[in-house]
Amino acid sequence: MREFRERERPCAPAGLARKRAGPAGLGHGHFGMAKIVALHYFAVVTRCTSLRDAATQLDIHPNVLARHISQLEYYMDAPLLERGPLGIRLTAAGELLAAKLDRTINELDHVVRLIDDLKGLRGGLVGVHAAEGVASAILVPVLAAFAARHPHVRARLRTGTAKDGVRAIEDASCDLALTFFAPASAAIAVVRRVRLPQFIIAPPGHPVTRDGGAACTALERYRWVLPGPEFGVRTYLDRAAAEAGCRIVPTFEAASLDLQRALIVQAGALGVLPRAAVADEIDAGTMAAVPFPDTMPVETSLDLCVPADRQPSYAAERLRRELEAALLQVRA
Repeated sequence: MREFRERERPCAPAGLARKRAGPAGLGHGHFGMAKIVALHYFAVVTRCTSLRDAATQLDIHPNVLARHISQLEYYMDAPLLERGPLGIRLTAAGELLAAKLDRTINELDHVVRLIDDLKGLRGGLVGVHAAEGVASAILVPVLAAFAARHPHVRARLRTGTAKDGVRAIEDASCDLALTFFAPASAAIAVVRRVRLPQFIIAPPGHPVTRDGGAACTALERYRWVLPGPEFGVRTYLDRAAAEAGCRIVPTFEAASLDLQRALIVQAGALGVLPRAAVADEIDAGTMAAVPFPDTMPVETSLDLCVPADRQPSYAAERLRRELEAALLQVRA
């Protein structure tokens, strides 16, 4: 099964109904295949600087693309693009359409997957959003086993903040989100929540690994690499430190787990991660995991989230079950 975006072709079915004659059969009042194709093409155009660039991405002739955009403008009864010597830009009407278009196409993708399920197809696409701190440690092993059992299912993976994950579910660009401290939203349901302690991750031999090295007064003196304040883990750490009378100011702010690892090893900085995120490094002796002091516990909530009001595809439901089972096995 291929997702909706990949199925579209520039020609509409013969005999496409029209309410009144318009360019290439795009009549007002009938949402036919030609309009769906034109909307898909317009979505690509919004991410390009010229029609020629968009046509190259779509693998069609620029004149064909221009004709579809003209058809869409006719249907909307408004110009959507301004064309100039420096390229194209969206008009006010084009901006309004673009703002709603991604979610519309994502919803159509989802419907295509559900229809394929009805046909008995067991392939498809599952969108997953994950916190980077658990993506490699928890998500990747599950995906590897899942792919072996379901070789025709593809996975689209994204990483980011908890808010990013909720937005991805809201706009239908993902089916599952695995994140720390999922914010409240009517669009999501938390189907599994586990408590996951965070540890001070240090290079071997760092003073924090010695007796008394993790006392609150000592933690203030160290060099730290932390994610930005938009991340739930950072917010929780700042609050726990303040309640313990400790102030931790990061020397480095980095969202990337790879950057955090590199700065721990090369700059002697301390990170804050679940032990599982650096299990291989701990086993190899290149990093150490030190508990936070009892006066400053840093324990996070790891949440598996799904859409609250959208029927999951077969593939998404199976992956959700396997992720839930994996979360039950998570150990600090």
